[in-house]
Amino acid sequence: MIFKILKLIIFILLIWYLSEFFANSEGETSVNWMGWGIQIPTDRFVLILILFSILIIFIDRIWLAFLNFPKAAFRRSEVNNNKKVEQKLVKAFLLASHGEFESAAKEASLVAKNTKDKNLGKLLSTHLDVFKNLNENSTNKKELSKNYFKQLTAEPSTAFVGHLALMRQAILDKKDTNEIIEEAEKAIKFEPKSKQILKVLLFSYAKVGDLSNSLVYLNKLKNMKYVSLKTHQNIASDLNYMCALDYLEKGNINSATNHLKEAFKQKPNHILVSIKLANLLKGIGSKTKSINQLEKTFLLTSNHDVLDELSKKWDLKTSGARVAKAINLLGKKSSKEIKNDLKIAVACYAISEKIWGEAEKLLTEVPENKLTNRAYQAFADIAGSQNNPEIVKDNLEKAANALEGFNYFCSSCGNKSNQWELHCPKCDHLSTIKWMKMNDVEIQDSISLPNFAPSTDKNLISY
Repeated sequence: MIFKILKLIIFILLIWYLSEFFANSEGETSVNWMGWGIQIPTDRFVLILILFSILIIFIDRIWLAFLNFPKAAFRRSEVNNNKKVEQKLVKAFLLASHGEFESAAKEASLVAKNTKDKNLGKLLSTHLDVFKNLNENSTNKKELSKNYFKQLTAEPSTAFVGHLALMRQAILDKKDTNEIIEEAEKAIKFEPKSKQILKVLLFSYAKVGDLSNSLVYLNKLKNMKYVSLKTHQNIASDLNYMCALDYLEKGNINSATNHLKEAFKQKPNHILVSIKLANLLKGIGSKTKSINQLEKTFLLTSNHDVLDELSKKWDLKTSGARVAKAINLLGKKSSKEIKNDLKIAVACYAISEKIWGEAEKLLTEVPENKLTNRAYQAFADIAGSQNNPEIVKDNLEKAANALEGFNYFCSSCGNKSNQWELHCPKCDHLSTIKWMKMNDVEIQDSISLPNFAPSTDKNLISY
């Protein structure tokens, strides 16, 4: 706007200057053409030329406007049509996101009629046909949806949505995990940073035993900060442990050891990793390394299997010496929350070695409100060694009502497993089986196949 005003001012000043120049300059201009001649003052001649030029420009502008009128009208109509299409698309999206799928379909039908994009119009028409058939309780709903999703994959702009939907339908239908992986791999090529697809691939590869690929996608999730450090360490430890077992079956001890070292690095309280690695370490100082590693794990878990493995590594000849060594562990640095559980674990070990006095002493040091079912069972065993059936009965009754001690629980659903597994047998979440107490179980970030179960069949295509 400012530029136009400045341009007009310059133009007026130029005309004024020329007018002044010719007005102050005396002279006449002769015009001769085919025997005709005329003389006219130069200032008037210049004014006539200027007026004539303006007239020619004005006529030219009118002529151009007349010629371009149809195009301008068409452009205005196209702009208005595109505006309506955009408004309908936005409205359809908002309606679908709020569950008004039928109203959204009506808006989409108007878009299909007005859009200039033939591919988009065809896509919307197909979408409407599928929706109509679903509403009419068609018997082949899944097949209709699948064909529709396959059509989406044909267009680069909608290919990701198509493969994502086919993956989702495969999950809903509980089909072969390899089919889920196939569609997810195709989808990830279009959206390499899709958190949902990355998690599905991590879980699915672990499910089919392709642990190397599962680790690849776990690291991608970590690099993109889609999972917490704690979740990454937990899953990485479990996957490396499973990789180690695969290499052991193949007789590749070195690769198995390397995976176990990585697993222990990620999660020092992984009981199975610690025990397995302690038995694979070879060479100078391997015994000391194994003992230090097992001690670290025991002080984090108070697990009896780890303590039993430690007692073998100590290579002590008498029960008294082994129990004394176990008691010495209690003096090492450990968490305050686990101190009482460590005493109970060592007391149970002393009972297995028939060192009853030390076992009873350790148990009496534990506050009554911290005694677990295992502790009362240990008291019952001690009373049994002393031929006190009444005390045995009393302690067994207390054990039945006491707090659950350490065991394998699912941190996702709370299910008690009694043994470690890569996937929870109840909720099927990945790496959620942990050695913990029941009252420590809390819902944490976990990896599983998304729950796409729809409330109605209509939602099969509501992406």
